[in-house]
Amino acid sequence: MVFVLLVVASAVLARNPYPLAIGYGVLLVVAMATGLHWTRVIVLSWYGALFALLYGLSLRGGIWTVALLMIKAITPAFAVLMLIVSTPYPRIFSLLNVFFPEILAAGLFMTYRTLFILLDMMDNFAAAIRFRGGFSPGSLYKNSANISRGIGMLLVRAVERASRLYAVMAVRGYSGSMAEKGTIRFQRQDWLPLGTGALLLLLVLVWK
Repeated sequence: MVFVLLVVASAVLARNPYPLAIGYGVLLVVAMATGLHWTRVIVLSWYGALFALLYGLSLRGGIWTVALLMIKAITPAFAVLMLIVSTPYPRIFSLLNVFFPEILAAGLFMTYRTLFILLDMMDNFAAAIRFRGGFSPGSLYKNSANISRGIGMLLVRAVERASRLYAVMAVRGYSGSMAEKGTIRFQRQDWLPLGTGALLLLLVLVWK
């Protein structure tokens, strides 16, 4: 998390695209050296570049401004993705206990899990309704009726899944605390991300 904060601070303070471009290369080397899925991380980090490109073009600041905005977008995104793919999500949510009440941290944790369950259910619903001829081009009434029934079914299934999940958690000893807790202290392997983030911030501050 400190590593991500250092990279985000570097992106905010940068006034030149070159140090951030070098920093992006350093992050890529670190991701490759540590065995992360760096190809997927690269692809996902560049999603933000499209919006940065459109925003930069709207400012009419020239290629320099567009390049700076794009590198400001993809470098923090790359760092956040490195955190996500290298850290179990219960560890990430456990840090929220330091800043938020336990019930709020547990709610965010459950929302994260339930979101992907609902997305999978919606994908299955869309595939099933296409295979069964539920979508008819030009028939707005039929399509709306089928979609409404599908959304109602998803709502019922979501409530059922939530009730079942709570029952399973209660059987396994859930008592109001979900995200794991523990003493946070630096270890030897933490110095690589910390050093990488500090190097990038130093590079941005020195390279004006």
